[in-house]
Amino acid sequence: MKKILLLCVALFSINALAITQDAQNMHGTQQEKVNVAKANFTRFGSQYFTSILLSGAVGATTGGLVKYVEKQLNVEASPIALFLLLLSWTLESEFRNDVIAMMQKDLDGYAIGHKKSLMYKSAWIASWLAYLHV
Repeated sequence: MKKILLLCVALFSINALAITQDAQNMHGTQQEKVNVAKANFTRFGSQYFTSILLSGAVGATTGGLVKYVEKQLNVEASPIALFLLLLSWTLESEFRNDVIAMMQKDLDGYAIGHKKSLMYKSAWIASWLAYLHV
């Protein structure tokens, strides 16, 4: 009877040891998954946040500048107001896109991740928002 009991205790101990090792391996695997997910989110977030923040600042600046110049020159009272508005927005768009292109070259040069099309779109949206709210 003692031999059977000792055999059962030995088998139970070996089985318990195997289970705890598997649990530790699963915990290590889970931790690796969490670390990979954090790294992916950081890379994903940094590309989008960089694109939106930098280009949004450029767009808001150019849109606000156009509105400021229009107020200072009193464009609405001018007989060629429509022409001046179209000219100002054409120049603003070209200037904004040139600045974004230069920023993208700098970001590429420093190997900073960014989304090129998102930069143009967010600058465009920020420009209109700044123009309408200034």
